[in-house]
Amino acid sequence: MAQILLVEDDAAASELIRQYTEALCGKHQLTIFSTATAALNWSDEHSVDLFILDIQLPDYRGTELGKQIRTMPRYRFTPILFTTELAGEELGAYREIKCYDFLVKPFTQEQFTNAVSATLDMGNQMRKTVPVLRIEQKQFLFEYGLEQILYIESFGKKAVIHSISQGKELNDQVSGYSLVRLLEMAGPGNLIQCHKSFLINPIYITKIDKGSKTLWLKNCKDTIPIGEKYQHNLRERTI
Repeated sequence: MAQILLVEDDAAASELIRQYTEALCGKHQLTIFSTATAALNWSDEHSVDLFILDIQLPDYRGTELGKQIRTMPRYRFTPILFTTELAGEELGAYREIKCYDFLVKPFTQEQFTNAVSATLDMGNQMRKTVPVLRIEQKQFLFEYGLEQILYIESFGKKAVIHSISQGKELNDQVSGYSLVRLLEMAGPGNLIQCHKSFLINPIYITKIDKGSKTLWLKNCKDTIPIGEKYQHNLRERTI
């Protein structure tokens, strides 16, 4: 059973969603508030598995409520589902608030059931122990599956995350994270520091050259240097 928090100021819409929720296979608990302020206060004292937020609320916008929810540590990755009559605003919500889906009013019971079921499933997956590196940049949250990361290169106060997606190498620049911090966030054994400026994913190592102190990674066109003081990190890789 999931705890669902609905924030909707239209009584008819709230009643319809209540009926749709009762028709779901799981016996979920639905709590309804008509204002963002009341919902935020309640969620601070309870545990919520899914937020359903109307974008148009009387005290302030549902997107603003979503941003505030994301500042609460327990809800950084909790699924958020928006309902809206404005078919353009949901795109901003996807990027800024990391919402998982949206429903454009009026929506059918089938559309509601599919969206809620998929979103709750996503929330369950997020709660599992999955090796993911999560990077915050201003209002944005970026997630990298560790199996996608080839290597991370440091440039002073900035770093570039080199990852692979659908066979293509992607390069994303991030700031505010040291290699030490990124190594800690990745968890034991998932990344290896091979140089003062490089973290590498050991699963992609294809070749190590002891003479030139360089290594090669699968799907990566560049060679990676190996620092003298970091050779011990690669001993089991025959350096």
